[in-house]
Amino acid sequence: MAAPPQGERASSGRGGGVEPHVLLVPYPAQGHLLPLLDLAALLAARGLAVTVAVTPGNAPLLAPLVAACPSVGVATLPFPSAPRLLPPGSGENTKDLPRHLFRPFTVCLAALGAPLLDWCNAQQRGRRVTAVVSDFFTGWTQPLAAELGVPHVTFSPSCALHLAMSHSLWRHLPRRRRPDDAEEAVTFPEIPGSPSFPWRQLSGLFRQYVAGDEVSEAIRQFFLWNLDSACFVTNSFAALEAPYVERPLPDLASKRVFAVGPLSDAVATSSDRGGKHAVAPASLAAWLDAFPDGSVVYVSFGTQHALSPPQAASVADALARSSTAFVWAARPGTAVPDGFDAATASRGMVVRGWAPQVEILRHRAVGWFLTHCGWNSVLEAAAAGVAMLTWPMGADQFTDARLLAEAGVAVLVAEGADAVPDAGRMAGAIAAAVGKEGDPVRERAAELGKMAAAAVAEGGSSSRDLEELVEMLANVV
Repeated sequence: MAAPPQGERASSGRGGGVEPHVLLVPYPAQGHLLPLLDLAALLAARGLAVTVAVTPGNAPLLAPLVAACPSVGVATLPFPSAPRLLPPGSGENTKDLPRHLFRPFTVCLAALGAPLLDWCNAQQRGRRVTAVVSDFFTGWTQPLAAELGVPHVTFSPSCALHLAMSHSLWRHLPRRRRPDDAEEAVTFPEIPGSPSFPWRQLSGLFRQYVAGDEVSEAIRQFFLWNLDSACFVTNSFAALEAPYVERPLPDLASKRVFAVGPLSDAVATSSDRGGKHAVAPASLAAWLDAFPDGSVVYVSFGTQHALSPPQAASVADALARSSTAFVWAARPGTAVPDGFDAATASRGMVVRGWAPQVEILRHRAVGWFLTHCGWNSVLEAAAAGVAMLTWPMGADQFTDARLLAEAGVAVLVAEGADAVPDAGRMAGAIAAAVGKEGDPVRERAAELGKMAAAAVAEGGSSSRDLEELVEMLANVV
């Protein structure tokens, strides 16, 4: 997206010495935080004053943003103490948490509301907060915005379809007729196409809801507060999700949905986005240079889910049997089998830790991505024109996998967080994908990549939505 010179201030609507100042409140998980920081960079580049609120444990993740956009401010607030909900020392980012603490962690963050309000009230008149943009898991910021008398905008790091489905669930609280049947279908009649998903594929936050439970009711309230927002912003693009962004949806209170993605393609991101890389991007690129176009499979299951030893063994066995070149970004703690690296060294690389994913996907040698279908990963692959082998595990990933299948750019190879895929079948799917059989899918993925590039180019759908959003935020003072 073409941007005005850094620091050129967006015009405000009412004057009076008050300039637009947008407070961004991310949810501290890599998949949520990074796209909102990308949005912060785009807003700052268009002249809006931007401040990002974080806790000390997450502040280092803002370093690349602040280095690239020195005008961006950081409000660092102490992580709230709530021993009744969250054991002390649990960590300040979901990557440090066991799965069972996600829900209380999400509720615990609401205690940041009071100190954040105090911070806002302490700002000089010329720097007062004029709008709040927050992650859809931090709906507690909507009453904060109302207290300040400023608009609230809900940001979704997920696709627009999942955004609508999530709010539908919390609005209607559909009940199960057969509590022991994980395949019982839940239909969303107010969403275009009336999509239906089995119970087991719905949001885990919702599936664990218990009426009257403190944590459950707090999370529901966060989502209901989102519906009072002025609008929604999603990291997606119209060519992929036209039915869900081009018309008002009752499940989103018929509010406008601005589709401004893929954000990773709209921002000139630094190579250390998201953390220090375990392998230098230049070294990886040099290694990939030795392989033909589209012949390498990139493997990553994100920062949140650690493969069990049987799952890791199955993936390793499949890669070994497939005879395909690969780069496997293994999350710390992944039990990669002993001897695997040496046995596949001529055609494989295992990266233990944070990998430069965007750079890997954009390398000409990478043609396929074996992925858990986290939305950031999906969009980064889509923007790079890379086809996907999908293994959705939870959260929004089943929705994402369905969107990809409908677009014809992905092949399902496994599903479920506890599934242990048959290594032989997975190896066959990998080999077929890289071979001639996978060419039609790769061709459609390349076309989707062109659509993504067109969306963020000047005059494209995402570029237009971003400019409308900036205009709205610039004229609220």
